[in-house]
Amino acid sequence: MHHIQPGPHMSVGSQSLNLTFNADGVLGAIRSGRLMVSLFDTPDSEMAISNVFLRVKSEGGFKVTPLLFFNNKIETFKQSDGSLQWVTTTEDFEAVVSIKTVDHAFFYDVNITNLSSQPLTYDLIYGQDVGLADEGAVKTNELYCSQYLDHQIFENEMGYVVCSRQNLPQFSGNPRIQLGSLSTVVGYSTDGFQFFGKEFKLTGEAVALIAPQLENQKYQYEMGYIALQTEEVTLTADSSKEVVFYGVITPNFPKSNSGEPLELDEIAAKHAQLTLSEEMEREPLSCVHKPKGAYLQGEKLNKEEIAELFGDTQTFADVKDGELLSFFYGDNKYVTLPEKEKHLERMTGHVIASGNNQDYQQSIMSSTHYISGVFNSQLTLGNTSFNKLLGVCRNPLNQFTHAGQRVWVEVEGTYRVLGMPSAYETGQNYSRWIYKLLGGYLEIVSFSSAQNPMIQLDITKHGIEDPLSIKVSHQLVFGNNEGEGSVDIVRGGDLFTMTGKNELIEQFMPQLSYGLAVSGIDVTAETIGRADSDSVEYLVLNGSLESRCSIAIGGKTDALDTTAQFMAFEAESDQYQKGIQSLTKGFNVDFSEDNGNSQRINTCLNWFTHNALVHYSTPHGLEQYSGAAWGTRDVSQGPFELFMSMQEYAKAKAVLEEIYSHQYQETGTWPQWFMFDQYATIQQEEAHGDIVVWPLKALADYLNTTGDISILNVELPYTLAEEGFVKSESSFTLMHHVKTQVQHMLDNIVPGTSLSCYGDGDWDDTLQPANQSLRENMVSGWTIPLTLQALKGMYQALQGSVHQDYAASLMELADKMESDYHHYLIKDGVIAGFIHFDRDEEGSVKQIEHLLHPSDQKTGISYRLLPASRSIISEVFDPEMASTHMDIIKQNLVHPDGVRLMDKMAEYKAGKQSYFKRAELAANLGREVGLQYCHAHIRFIEALCKLGDAEAVFDNLYKIVPVGIQDHVPNAELRQSNAYFSSSDAKFNDRPTAYDNFDQVKSGEVAVKGGWRIYSSGPGIYVNQLISNVFGVRFAQNDLILDPVISPRVGQTKIHFELDEKPVTLVIDMVDGSHTPKSISINGETVPFELTENRYRSGGAKISREWLLQRLSSEENTLHISL
Repeated sequence: MHHIQPGPHMSVGSQSLNLTFNADGVLGAIRSGRLMVSLFDTPDSEMAISNVFLRVKSEGGFKVTPLLFFNNKIETFKQSDGSLQWVTTTEDFEAVVSIKTVDHAFFYDVNITNLSSQPLTYDLIYGQDVGLADEGAVKTNELYCSQYLDHQIFENEMGYVVCSRQNLPQFSGNPRIQLGSLSTVVGYSTDGFQFFGKEFKLTGEAVALIAPQLENQKYQYEMGYIALQTEEVTLTADSSKEVVFYGVITPNFPKSNSGEPLELDEIAAKHAQLTLSEEMEREPLSCVHKPKGAYLQGEKLNKEEIAELFGDTQTFADVKDGELLSFFYGDNKYVTLPEKEKHLERMTGHVIASGNNQDYQQSIMSSTHYISGVFNSQLTLGNTSFNKLLGVCRNPLNQFTHAGQRVWVEVEGTYRVLGMPSAYETGQNYSRWIYKLLGGYLEIVSFSSAQNPMIQLDITKHGIEDPLSIKVSHQLVFGNNEGEGSVDIVRGGDLFTMTGKNELIEQFMPQLSYGLAVSGIDVTAETIGRADSDSVEYLVLNGSLESRCSIAIGGKTDALDTTAQFMAFEAESDQYQKGIQSLTKGFNVDFSEDNGNSQRINTCLNWFTHNALVHYSTPHGLEQYSGAAWGTRDVSQGPFELFMSMQEYAKAKAVLEEIYSHQYQETGTWPQWFMFDQYATIQQEEAHGDIVVWPLKALADYLNTTGDISILNVELPYTLAEEGFVKSESSFTLMHHVKTQVQHMLDNIVPGTSLSCYGDGDWDDTLQPANQSLRENMVSGWTIPLTLQALKGMYQALQGSVHQDYAASLMELADKMESDYHHYLIKDGVIAGFIHFDRDEEGSVKQIEHLLHPSDQKTGISYRLLPASRSIISEVFDPEMASTHMDIIKQNLVHPDGVRLMDKMAEYKAGKQSYFKRAELAANLGREVGLQYCHAHIRFIEALCKLGDAEAVFDNLYKIVPVGIQDHVPNAELRQSNAYFSSSDAKFNDRPTAYDNFDQVKSGEVAVKGGWRIYSSGPGIYVNQLISNVFGVRFAQNDLILDPVISPRVGQTKIHFELDEKPVTLVIDMVDGSHTPKSISINGETVPFELTENRYRSGGAKISREWLLQRLSSEENTLHISL
């Protein structure tokens, strides 16, 4: 293999502020101590997105030249003081840019000289990506760091100045950067999506560079990027002008970002300390300056070609201005056309996993795909954080074209990377890119095995006569982040074996290696090293494609070897889909009067099952690529409820056993999250106050559903928090774990009450308490009814068992807690979001504050969803209270795009913190901060089912379904149609604007956008609500419960499903209502039943499971229900 070793990196500055550059003079990153000031650490093979752009005005627009790094007229010099200088010379101008630092400040000096005989009219735009967080935090998730980066715009005598502060505390405190110029600044923007635009994915060109003026609007989104535009200047022949851009870092800027910027005179004085570049010697550097090549895009398909490729039947098509954008076809395959990407901030993507992913204990291979020619990225065997073979696609606009696995095609003597295809198709275990080009099609399929941990890339050309010279590049990581380990490659024929040195892998999975096998093409290989290291960073395969070739990636551990094996795509895809059908018990629903929505549910359930399995066994998402762990709260819901609803009780039991083995022996509670594989000692010990409740609630549900009381005798270890989170040598019965768990609840009761304290928070992560007093003396109005539900559920499950006496003690605790719940948490007939026991110095209660309540004068927030919805689900409210609070929810919290967590968001004051952490620190209106978190909307549907409010159920059922979402949410912006989005975010540029105009969300005047995708417990919970509560099919020990809540407007409902592995068609007719069966028959025979108890309405039908099983055939059965 031919090896290319890049030259060493260069740096400018000192420990307090350091800018690193690769051997070609391209900016890698800006650091200040442990802080990463820049958002991206530019890989050696890429071009930094930070630059100074010269825009020469011409007829009809601008001629744009980047003055740093890549343009074909540039020379790079190293100056005698260690700084760098770039000189660009053309017929019209000379541009000289120098970078210098002093203390915590850096300066770009830009000198433009007019070399022509004509006037030269131009302006300059400086763009800088900003992360401003500890390096580990930035590289854990750039989007998340940007969400907490507050931008404030100030004006001084030189125009605009932008100050950006990281509101999340870092090692140095809350760092701030001030970006401005010593010359006049007339324009600014604050986010990369403003500057580059959604279209960048297709064009590779920044929209801001061709617009006359930057937006001059603050946009708080997910790609911190400050752009500054100088005033327009006209130079006469041979004249020059200097402009200085600066950045000044303050390691800790406490309290908030509202403080004034540094005075211009102070910054100018810093600049004056620097030696003038004309007085220094300089030496030219042998840099390779290649202009960034254009993507090779697929040509647009016409209607006939689309029909030829995907058939004539398209469902749930997204169309805008008469242009087809996306659709489903066949067995829920989803096709996106590149025209849709012009409208999307979130690039269409997919996560695939090998078909053994229905068992988290298996070694599962997974990979992430994107429409823009990312054929594999974050490819892992096992742990999705630490076992990466291929790197993460960190840039959401596809600006780093070597990330992951890419394909390059030679066209007219130049290799160009495949970018946006003509069409992009996703199925459960694959992505397919179709490029119409060169008179034919280039088809690329990346797919996983239906059984084994393997992933394969097939490249096939159709109708292209000549062979294609191609390169396939692979960005190699072998660890968590780029550069943390080293990679070695050994070639044996057509098999490339990749091993590495990585501290964590050597500790936990020393036998891990990967194999990459090639067939159908003869390849030469070259490796590209990492600067200042003997590690391989890229593997590039070169060959001539005659017809079709395959690249198969397998893995090797001490327990398996899937290297050097090839697969057939169609066979694997078909088998994989059958596995999903088996898991979902052949589910299919049809509404006689609403076929469109029944098909929407079928499509949604197919894809939400996929999303739920990602959350369960390969935990990460498209935006939240870090993860690899189970949140104790999340896994007790999403995966557990998915398996329970699908009667996969062995899988649900395994989840419970895994959860309880991570319980801390010392305290009885759990980590907030934990890894469940070889890296199980990696976890977050600090946990919210509700975390201890969720495993108990899940266990109670399991017991009451299956009657499997024997699980309480299963012996499991504890986790030892004080000994490095290893498992205890001794094992204890699950019942012992339960008693330890309940003791923790008792130990964390607010003094003088029977109410558990808030601790470090509850489900709403944005409402973590800001100080210790709130942790110890605040009570969550949501955690208490959840705890009551868990305690009562366990009491019911233990009746008639040897644990009946202990069950009585649980009920005694529940009775006391419920009494205090009504006494303290309910005021004026309304439940509070929180109560705070305000104590004097001696610990006596001075007053009880009701927060997030109509009487709350401090936060101004009157209603919180979660306490009300959970109090209905747990039946803690009496019927009158339940009705009152549902009216409150409908009147104050239900919006066109779903129910919101509160009637008003927490006021945002540039990062100033008073009561809650993230709610007051997040500058971006996303995730829980925007208040429409889809998980909570699903629980709202559960509460509606509990009340039997069928009309409201069906009014809200589709609001969070991405499949054709605009049919039900008219103000929804376009989004990927087959991926669960965790939130619906109102389209406001920043928090203050949203706070002042929040009423526009309820009126539907403002558009709403989809939030982070796939990685959530929400898909599993939604599937459970559909099966168990909307269609009302669930089990209770020895009985089948049939309790559908269905609106008569959908007509007769037919559901194909399996009950105890027997195929059944449930036929539901709304004869005299929308819930509570009046009569039931099985295959024409009348079914005897009793009604279940429900505090708010007549209940569902309870049928003897044994009686029913005797009448179910193994072929086909019809279960008819009249409501």
